[in-house]
Formats: sequence, C-alpha cells, structure tokens
Amino acid sequence: MSFAGMPKRVVWTGTFLALTLMACGGGSLTVAEYAAQAEELVAELAAEFESLDAEWESQNPSLEAAQAYWERRLAARVKLLGGIRALDPPEELADLHATALDLFGRITAAEEDVAARVGSFETAADLEQTWQTPEGQAAQAVLEEVFALCRATQTEFDDTENREPLEDVPWIPPEMKEIIQISFGCPP
Repeated sequence: MSFAGMPKRVVWTGTFLALTLMACGGGSLTVAEYAAQAEELVAELAAEFESLDAEWESQNPSLEAAQAYWERRLAARVKLLGGIRALDPPEELADLHATALDLFGRITAAEEDVAARVGSFETAADLEQTWQTPEGQAAQAVLEEVFALCRATQTEFDDTENREPLEDVPWIPPEMKEIIQISFGCPP
C-alpha cells in the first residue's frame, strides 16, 4: 500500500495518463514515437512514486515526514507535466493530448489541495484520514477519470496490433500501418 492506504497502482497510474495525451496537435512525432516518450515519462514517475511510498512505509508516520512526502510527490507531478508539455504530439493525438493535459492539471491541483490539508493536520494520527478528507475524495475522483482514460488509451494502442497484416501493403499510408506496443499499467 502507498501513502495512507492508497494502492500504489492508483498513485502512479494516474500520472501516466497525462503523459500519453497532451498537446494541441500538429507535432512531428509519429504516434508510436509519442507513445514511447510518454511511456518513458510515466515510468520515471512510477519509479519516483514507488520510491516515495517505500520510504514512507519504512518510517514512523510524522507530520514532518508527511509534508516532505507531499512536497516530493508534487515535484514529481510537476516534472511529469513539464515533460508532457515538451512532447510534440502528432495531429492524430491532439484531442487526446488536450484531454490528458486537462486531467493531469486537475490531478496535480487536487493533490496540491491534499498536501495543503496534510499541512494543516495537528497530529500524526490525523494522517490516517488523508484520503477520507474532502480533498482526498476529490483527488480520488479525478484519479478515476485518469484511470478511465488510461484504459481507453491502452486499448486503442493495443488495437494497433491488428494492423500487422497491413505492414507490407504499399498503398496504405505508414501512419495507418503503425503498431504501438506500450504498457501503461492501467488499473483494472
């Protein structure tokens, strides 16, 4: 389990989504290149969240440790957002990118609210209530939207494997033959 009882896959999977889908379109990357770069950014975030969670679980909960946890967690989210914004998505992913950018901005803001709430706690015992607070509940609701988009995106990319028989057909444009093999680790 991650911080205050939230499953690890819930914690980092929300982040992946933002990566895969951001931008206004017209980029020079292919869909596969864009997806691979997004997957790399998500993997970095997942590794940071796993490290944070392991560190959190190995110590006695304290208000200071919780505040440090949330500072580092938010820094990781902001870093991811910067990485996503730096991606130059292909035109085909413009709508998806815009949706992801919106969701990732919302989850970052929601977790900033959770961090502020944690900063207002008076005792370490209060930390157990983090995800039951209105801010925690709001963050979880946004994460559910992120997960839904994650699953939909993963399904779309997985469906590109059906294009394999078209690889050698010369009159089909390359972007219609592109196979994208990515694993975002979306929760079920």
